[in-house]
Amino acid sequence: MNAFDYFFENTSQLDKDFLVGKETISYRDLYGSCLNLAEWIEEKVGQDKHILLLSVNNIFFLKVYLAVIKSGNIVIPLDPNIEKDNYKYIHDLTNPELIFLTRDVDKKLNLESSNLIFPDTLTTHHSTLTSHHSPLTSHLSPLDPFDKERCAEIIFTSGSTGKPKGVMISHKNLIANTSSIVEYLKLTADDRMLVVLPFYYCYGLSLLHTHLRVGGSIVFNNSFIFLGGIVKNLLDYKCTGFAGVPSHFQILLRKSDSFKTTKFPDLRYVTQAGGKLTPILSTNSGKLILK
Repeated sequence: MNAFDYFFENTSQLDKDFLVGKETISYRDLYGSCLNLAEWIEEKVGQDKHILLLSVNNIFFLKVYLAVIKSGNIVIPLDPNIEKDNYKYIHDLTNPELIFLTRDVDKKLNLESSNLIFPDTLTTHHSTLTSHHSPLTSHLSPLDPFDKERCAEIIFTSGSTGKPKGVMISHKNLIANTSSIVEYLKLTADDRMLVVLPFYYCYGLSLLHTHLRVGGSIVFNNSFIFLGGIVKNLLDYKCTGFAGVPSHFQILLRKSDSFKTTKFPDLRYVTQAGGKLTPILSTNSGKLILK
């Protein structure tokens, strides 16, 4: 099974918003947009090609990331703040057919390529884009059962300790990882995640995958430096989950008194990965406490 089909297996026609906050998009609209873009990508480059994606978390990222997976190609999400030398190394290594990116990234990297696609030019490349796509009219090439073993994406390390290293992740890997997390955290359609983790990072992407699968919702916050905004988002959007790396929680605990004292009545769980967190966080009647 293509990982895209697994993510949307029970949610493709929901009118419910998947993304809430400053940007919003429903499951139905996201699914339709992704199918149309996936068809255009396959028509443009075929399948099993490398495609780069450089963007902060936003609707543009969601559509491109999911559409590339659906098209049978290999998406490579990169840090939009990547250093030019590391970008060149990855570009030369993967030889991408298409590069989806935002204008600010292009301005910083000063790319000279004919295969750049920006958010404001996206619809001109596939004029059939519609927010109410029916799967019955899809012209995508069918994938054989064994295709779940095919590579769906490549996640690269930052290159801070040498050359960036890429990890190839199959459709089967994505499905197994998503299923495991959903079962462990007992996620349901009532769950809503505040996302501060970038989607070029596997931990961040797991938040996207799991909430798509169960019919939940996500909220983007790309400005973690404004700690008051984190507390406000958790409360205003009634988030049930919050995920971060140890540095996120260390900053919140040391720099934000309100984070430690505020009660979060809707918050069901917090998770962390990427290292050891001391002290340990737990919840008690919606209030974050230290053990």
